[in-house]
Amino acid sequence: MTPADRPLGWAPAVALLVGAAGAAAAAVRLAPAGQSVATFWPAAGLGLVAVVLSPRARWKVLVPLLAVAIAVGDLVVGRGVRIAVPHGVVEGLALLLAALVLTYGGRRQPALEEQEQFVRLLASAAVVGGAVALGGAVVSRVVDFDPVLPPLAATFAAHAASVLVLVPLAVVRAQRWAGNRAELVLQVLLLAGASALTFVPGASATLTFAPVLFLAWAALRFDLRVACAQLALFSVFVTAQTALGTGPFGDGIEADAFTALTGGALTQGYLGFAALLVLPLGIAIQRNTLLLERITTDGRLFRRNFTESLLGMAFLEPDETGADLVIVDLNDTALDILGRTEESLLGLRISEVLDVGPEYAAALPRLVDGSLEGWRVEGALRSRAGRVTLQLSALGGDSDEATFFAAQLLDTTAEHDARHGLEAAQTLTNATLDTTNCIIMVTDTDGIVVRVNQATSAITGYREDELLGRKVWDTGITPADAADVEALFTWQDRSGAPIVRESDALTRSGEKLRIVWNTNIVRDDRGEAMYAVMTGIDVTAERTTAGLVNHLMEASLTTAIIGVDTAGRISVANSGLQHLLGYERGELVGEPFHKLLKPHELLERTGADTLDGAFDVLVRGLGRDGETRARDWTWVAKGGGEQLVSMTLSVAQDAFAAQTGYLCVARDVTEQRHSQEMLIAALDKERTAVERLRSLDQAKNEFVSTVSHELRTPVTSIVGYTEMMSDGSIVEPLPEQLPLLETINRNGQRLIAMINDLLMLSGLDSDSVAWRHDPVDLAATVGPIEDAIRPLLHGRHLTLETDRPTGMVPVLGDRAQLERVMINLLSNAVKFTEDGGTVAFTVGTDGDDAVITVRDTGIGIPAAEQAELFQRFFRSSTAQVRQIQGTGLGLSIVAAIVSGHGGTIEVESEHMQGSTFTVRLPLAPSERLTRAV
Repeated sequence: MTPADRPLGWAPAVALLVGAAGAAAAAVRLAPAGQSVATFWPAAGLGLVAVVLSPRARWKVLVPLLAVAIAVGDLVVGRGVRIAVPHGVVEGLALLLAALVLTYGGRRQPALEEQEQFVRLLASAAVVGGAVALGGAVVSRVVDFDPVLPPLAATFAAHAASVLVLVPLAVVRAQRWAGNRAELVLQVLLLAGASALTFVPGASATLTFAPVLFLAWAALRFDLRVACAQLALFSVFVTAQTALGTGPFGDGIEADAFTALTGGALTQGYLGFAALLVLPLGIAIQRNTLLLERITTDGRLFRRNFTESLLGMAFLEPDETGADLVIVDLNDTALDILGRTEESLLGLRISEVLDVGPEYAAALPRLVDGSLEGWRVEGALRSRAGRVTLQLSALGGDSDEATFFAAQLLDTTAEHDARHGLEAAQTLTNATLDTTNCIIMVTDTDGIVVRVNQATSAITGYREDELLGRKVWDTGITPADAADVEALFTWQDRSGAPIVRESDALTRSGEKLRIVWNTNIVRDDRGEAMYAVMTGIDVTAERTTAGLVNHLMEASLTTAIIGVDTAGRISVANSGLQHLLGYERGELVGEPFHKLLKPHELLERTGADTLDGAFDVLVRGLGRDGETRARDWTWVAKGGGEQLVSMTLSVAQDAFAAQTGYLCVARDVTEQRHSQEMLIAALDKERTAVERLRSLDQAKNEFVSTVSHELRTPVTSIVGYTEMMSDGSIVEPLPEQLPLLETINRNGQRLIAMINDLLMLSGLDSDSVAWRHDPVDLAATVGPIEDAIRPLLHGRHLTLETDRPTGMVPVLGDRAQLERVMINLLSNAVKFTEDGGTVAFTVGTDGDDAVITVRDTGIGIPAAEQAELFQRFFRSSTAQVRQIQGTGLGLSIVAAIVSGHGGTIEVESEHMQGSTFTVRLPLAPSERLTRAV
């Protein structure tokens, strides 16, 4: 808080009151001879200063004391009680009103920093002068003042001038000044000289306002307090010279040009006008100086923030074309981000430094015209590998100067690489989890499932959304309960090895699986538990196999399983050998394997000289996978009989892939051979059936085509004769016959349309359809299509919106069939849109495709039925409920035509929310080439 902001203490306030009393007494003592009214009144200014600089709570004490001080001053110099007491009361009330005006009702400290505050000072001076003058007018009815007007004018001028001269000296705060001390000395000397020349005996009246110019000089160049002090001293000098009878006003009094009272009023008025010139000028200069300093400080701060910012910043302006922004300044951080020198960057377009993307061209005009406040893009640098986020903001501009833009640059290379790294790691993690053929479930610290892999769904039958968000112990899959999970998360001192357990799990279908579970905790860098990972391996098959293996060798099988050691001797055999050859399982253990095979056949096929050598040749024939291909062999039974078997021989390995012998699997192929013969016969039957079905399908198509052709002629005749009967060409119909004829005509037209659709579908089904490949401009078809659809709108309250392309939309195809596609889609839109709705038709291009869009606000198509939309005779359930007529052939024809032209058709629709059909056709090659260039 500055000294000017602190409230005035009691001691200074009392001193000012004493000064006001003394000034009042002196002013009355120096009043012109024979006059009761003083020509100057400094007591008003001193009293107002005492009040406005004191807290408002003291005013109820200060104002009465001030009235008493003024009255005492009057009494001291001999004024009677009849004048002194009213004068003191009026002075006190006038100063109270002025204080309220000057301090905004006592809410603010007085100051002279703004013109509004000067206006309040001027108003307070008028209040003091006017209130005291009004009081003087009242007193004049009690005390004889003759005449009344000059004393009142002198009273107003003296009080107003006192306020305007003395109060600013107390309320003005210190400010910097532009001039130096030498200039101040020169100004003071010139002011003193001008004052002396103006207020000496016999001075010319034309020099009266010369000193005021030097006071204005002080207001312009120095502290406002200096100007106020000079104004106060000048006021004392002028008042004293006038009282001594010198100067322009004193000379007039001495020359009896006007009375002393009038001269005093003119003197105080002169000083008031000097204050009116100096104070507003000083306040304006003071205000401008503060604003300039603030602007300068803000500019320095802005420049410092710009140059020292840790964020890359640059200033840009539009280039001569207005289509890009040119770099005009940038800070060191921006240079580091862009990786280039300042000289190489200044003058470059921002698009030459950074990939600003395709939206930049559309955003820049909006930034320039102010419709877009800011724009952001992330792009790759052109001078080095890296990515930068660019934020553009308009700094403003008008018609007289160019618009400037501030660009903020943030190097996001590390974040971009980290994000891509995280995405790659996430992708790898997801791929790893989803390709792992075991159950993987992840839960949070509350035991809620937050992630499962695809194998979990495949093994258990539960969909992912059925497991996510559930408590793991509520799924019925894992053996964990709430206590188990809580123990896992709170068991801080365990070694970290996974917990392994084996238990049963129920699938979604109720099947029981045997699962081996491995459960462990994932912790953060502080060792706090974050997730529990439960991995389950389905060992149902292994456990089942382990139980069956023991029975396998003893089971009554027709397949012989024989283990052979590396020396070619039988080490183990199952009971299937007994069924095939009649040997007991133990009879052949230790016997050579070749004892089972027909010797002559073995030697012939292997080319060996001995049977032992034949076995060596046989195992050398094992393939790369360690197994021979299945081959028919003749085995010799125990009783000497022969048995035809299909035999394979493979390498047997232990857990460490070491060869331990060979496994021979042989089975009776009698039934298999019989099955093969049956299969061949079945295939012949199926081939015959397929040929018959193909013939039937061809016959159906021919039948449909023939019937359609045969039907079209009589139906056309029926429609023709009906029209002739309706229009009276044959005989004028009776009124009651017209509705019947219209019904016959309408249904006939429907039959003709149905027949045409059937003929079209029949032609599309044949393999002989040859599509035309003529150049077709789809833009030129919009008008005819619209004209063809207009009759369907007759009597309907529908809005047809057509968006015509600005240029050509060339494709290769059959114009008539393409027009049929558009007409079918539009007629469907009109048919299935209720009155008050809208049908929109658009033809345009998108990349290398011509795009036809038909959108309506009609009844839509339920999502569950959209898969069947393009099948023949399909009609949606909504259309059937509403009994909307149709054959269900139109969209199947559209799909066939579009497919025949190498295009696609898509539909977006919701029940009762309208439909949008989008047809995409490849542009003509020349158009695609033009667009590519």
